[in-house]
Amino acid sequence: MKKLIISLFILNLFVLYPVPGQHLLSADHPPVIDQDICIRNELIVKFKTGTHRKTAQEVKESIGAFSIKKLNMIDAEHILLPDGISVDDAIVMFRNDPNVEWAEPNYIRRTMAISSPNDPFFNELWSLHNTGQIVNDTLGTANADIQALEAWETTTDCSNVIIAIIDSGVDLSHPDIIHNLWTNPGEIAGNGVDDDGNGYIDDIHGWNFVDNNNDVSDSNNHGTHVAGVIAAEGNNAFGTTGVCWSAKIMILKFLDTRGTGNTTDEISAIQYAVANNAKIINASFGESGYLQGEYDAISAAGSAGLLFVASSGNQGFDNDAKAQDDKIYPGGYDLDNIISVAASDQDDQLPDWSVYGATTVDLAAPGDNIYSAYPNREVVWTSTFNTGNDGWNLTGTWARVPTAPAYLTDSPSADYSRNTETFAVSPMIDLSDKGSLILTFTIRGSSDNDSGLFLETATSLLGPWTNQKMEVVSISDNYTHYENGLSGTYLYWADAAVMLTALNDATQAYIRFRFTTGGGNVDEGWDIDDIMIHAVDTNYPAPVADHFQFLSGTSVAAPLVTGAAGILWSHTPGLSLSQIKRSLINGVDVLPAFEGKVVSGGRLNLYNSLQLSLSETVDPGVVVSSGDSGGTCFIDSIYR
Repeated sequence: MKKLIISLFILNLFVLYPVPGQHLLSADHPPVIDQDICIRNELIVKFKTGTHRKTAQEVKESIGAFSIKKLNMIDAEHILLPDGISVDDAIVMFRNDPNVEWAEPNYIRRTMAISSPNDPFFNELWSLHNTGQIVNDTLGTANADIQALEAWETTTDCSNVIIAIIDSGVDLSHPDIIHNLWTNPGEIAGNGVDDDGNGYIDDIHGWNFVDNNNDVSDSNNHGTHVAGVIAAEGNNAFGTTGVCWSAKIMILKFLDTRGTGNTTDEISAIQYAVANNAKIINASFGESGYLQGEYDAISAAGSAGLLFVASSGNQGFDNDAKAQDDKIYPGGYDLDNIISVAASDQDDQLPDWSVYGATTVDLAAPGDNIYSAYPNREVVWTSTFNTGNDGWNLTGTWARVPTAPAYLTDSPSADYSRNTETFAVSPMIDLSDKGSLILTFTIRGSSDNDSGLFLETATSLLGPWTNQKMEVVSISDNYTHYENGLSGTYLYWADAAVMLTALNDATQAYIRFRFTTGGGNVDEGWDIDDIMIHAVDTNYPAPVADHFQFLSGTSVAAPLVTGAAGILWSHTPGLSLSQIKRSLINGVDVLPAFEGKVVSGGRLNLYNSLQLSLSETVDPGVVVSSGDSGGTCFIDSIYR
């Protein structure tokens, strides 16, 4: 039934607007005229041959209408209707009169030419308009895209839809995103008060659930890219354009600097989206393992009317064929409000890395070589200790070990001493016009549980000093968070990162490592090297190309579907969640590469889906598969 409906719909694409047919000539079948496709208060009327001019005048005067002009070629009249009589009613009146041969609305016709937005990198966005152009050194196939230009002829406005991006944060200064940020209407910025009483202080654009603060800046770059795919500002003569040119982006940060988050923070983010009137959640992350809490949270969001768009995964397998606890979630849950998205490439093929599933994955969307916004991140300060102490002020046993490669250590020649507190303080660091600060370094060593290494920041040597949470890669390749001092054992150099939230508004800063030892066992202490501060230049200087990047993965396919849902919902706000989902799934271009691989058998077509959402021919219902419980500790962003 679905294929039949799609085929009938495609046949209708060649008609720009309804054309009055023979059924309209009978008053027994009165038309229902869409006032957006015809001129209000106007008709074209042809009287039967031989009708006396006075008789025709009386017919018009009987409803208060009069002729604007004669259309001599077809022997008809352009009629102006009086206020208070609709086009619908007037057509019935004229057609009921035995002197009238036909009457029809003064229909609007529009150009069939489709103009691209003036964003300079639009040609890189093959996902929106594929002419077979070469993108990222890859030749594409014409029309292997989501038909965005055709859909934008109807609407580009998504300003009445709030889209929650649960990810790694978003670069708030990015010129292509800055005007499309959701702003909490109940909160007063910067006053340190929870004005709306929702439990979050100064949550202006969302919330950071990783660090439990309002710093939603991007710590991994991934969330900014996703936001750009969904809602980069269109036709602003800068960069790229998103599917929704003006959607309101709610930033819910739950992935850390490594792109890893936990279910508790994810559930909290979903809860925030529901409470603050989001309509769509974009979830470009996933992992194997069925989690009941995650399932229940997404289900509750569905009960509140939220659509949840999720990546299918990049493991390259058939999700249907996997055991219950080996499927990829959250996309694999059997929930009516989830749309799970596989990837397509520039030739409308399924990439070998995309997860698919005839019952667990709903549709495909472009996900290879996707160009989108990226934080203009640069290294603004570094210290490698290769040529000396690099300006560090060292107390106690802190020292530079000069042997190549040189590094900083708290105890160069022996185990550390008990009951001490020593410091390694950086020189002054210039942070003018810099934001979204991330400190990275490498570390190795060991200390007993009653001893700890702290990373602290200040804007003056006099303090106050603020403790910063360190994220260190553990042996299992996941970040371990240390808020109360790093202890334990790292036998080999490990990567560490710190979001310097406390310095976001600072023009200068200092960092220091504080090592505090207890009275228990002693150990080797800690070695530190390759210290860097990465920041975004909030002025966004040229070259503009530095502000954008190519990524591939189902995590950049899902945002295209999210943006498409935003277009549909914005244009027709009264649609239900199920109508939006059905329109997206049934509107796909059915293609051989996806038949038997995804529920819909095809790749997203925004134009088709928009038309279906406005019609009454949307096919009822699609079903995906379900599962039992299992477990996983971390959720990673799904991208390559």
